[in-house]
Amino acid sequence: MSQKLETLKLENNDVISELPQEVLSQMISLLPLKEAVRTSILSKSWISKWTTHLDIVCDIESIIGFLSDEHTYEDFLEIQDKTEKFVERVDHIIQQRCKGPKLNSIYISFPLSGKDESQIASWIYDAVAMGVKSIYFDSTGGSDFVIDASLGVPTFPFSVLTAFDKACTVQRLWLFSCSLGPLSISDTLASLVNVRFDSVNFTDEQLDAMICNCLFLEKMVLINCPNLVNFKLTSKGSRLRFLDLQGCDGLKYIELYAENLEILEYTGQTDCFSFKHVPKLAEVYLRFYGKKRAECTTFALSRIAAHIPRLETLKINVRWAVLQPGVIPTLTNIVNLVLTGCPRYDEYKLCWINCILKAFPFLNKLQLNLFISSSIRQSEMNDGHLPEVTHANLRELEINGYHGSLQQVELLKFLVNSAVKLDLLMISPLAKEYQGSDDWFYREIAGNTLSLEKIEELRSIVPRTVQVIYYNL
Repeated sequence: MSQKLETLKLENNDVISELPQEVLSQMISLLPLKEAVRTSILSKSWISKWTTHLDIVCDIESIIGFLSDEHTYEDFLEIQDKTEKFVERVDHIIQQRCKGPKLNSIYISFPLSGKDESQIASWIYDAVAMGVKSIYFDSTGGSDFVIDASLGVPTFPFSVLTAFDKACTVQRLWLFSCSLGPLSISDTLASLVNVRFDSVNFTDEQLDAMICNCLFLEKMVLINCPNLVNFKLTSKGSRLRFLDLQGCDGLKYIELYAENLEILEYTGQTDCFSFKHVPKLAEVYLRFYGKKRAECTTFALSRIAAHIPRLETLKINVRWAVLQPGVIPTLTNIVNLVLTGCPRYDEYKLCWINCILKAFPFLNKLQLNLFISSSIRQSEMNDGHLPEVTHANLRELEINGYHGSLQQVELLKFLVNSAVKLDLLMISPLAKEYQGSDDWFYREIAGNTLSLEKIEELRSIVPRTVQVIYYNL
């Protein structure tokens, strides 16, 4: 009988609760917040253990539950009705979490509007009070639901970040679809290192104030910010290393005095670049759109050649028609070139590649991302006899979107014959697209395949001394 009682006692023993608090905290943090909160019903001793969770995630799925992806009028009404419930639950979670240790991150993603600003400010205030390091705020909830336009987008309480006597701890701030609240030029945000604003309304003056306050900012990404007109980075001693400006169509002028800037990425329509002082800028990505994209490309390349002497990597989306002798300046410092484009029938000539080899004499790596389907009829080659070009430095060649058309075969022949020291050739029929921050993805192009017949044709073209890699087939 005594043995049975002892066995029963062992079976009912809560071994997990007896683990050290540090171990329990790590276990809790491995769970999604929703599951961590559910542990509070296990026993009295577990009621507040979830408050050691380092990350607060408040979105549609975790707070309200799954909502239909069918964006009907009923769905719109449903999400409006549930906003009050969402706010109430988030209030409760954050109030309880304030009893726990320091916070690592807070993630708020829900369709919110201007009428919810006081609650948003309260959440951010409490998060900052808990020493939060990363803030992610998305007022759309990552969905296509549309909030009543008359309510306006919410304003992010920027001044809350400096509301405490102690130094701000926020290092990473990602905002999507909101406005920026006022920020005094005297406020200091020395902790901010990484900023990403997507569809955020702010003025040139607000941006200037933020740049002056963020003394240790290293990465800035601005996407679809409509009110930005002049981007001026002229603060001497700026630590900014990475700058990405995408789709800010109101932008008219860009001036950079950034002695530590290493990477610049730009997507837009302006051609007004002023590189005052960028001694460490080594990598540039450019994609122009709009009616003047050819002129913008030509202007940008001329500025690069004149004012960025240490540039080594150039990634550019371009129309082949721009790549003509006398238009492209000679860039002797470029060793890595990435060209992406969809040539028209009358642009798919070999004179452009001849121009490239001459304009980049010290090129070591060349990547061509071609976007044209093999099912589309292409014009006959009409380049005549191109002068032979010898390129003594090109060693790596990558061609994506290759399907073995007549034009592509002639292009490949021209390149392997010109690059006398070519060591490596990488070939793929898939399209390779750039997403920013050195992030690429592949997708299929309708009708594009690389058959065994085409592969055999490749082997007959490429010298045996060149290593050939076929990938993503």
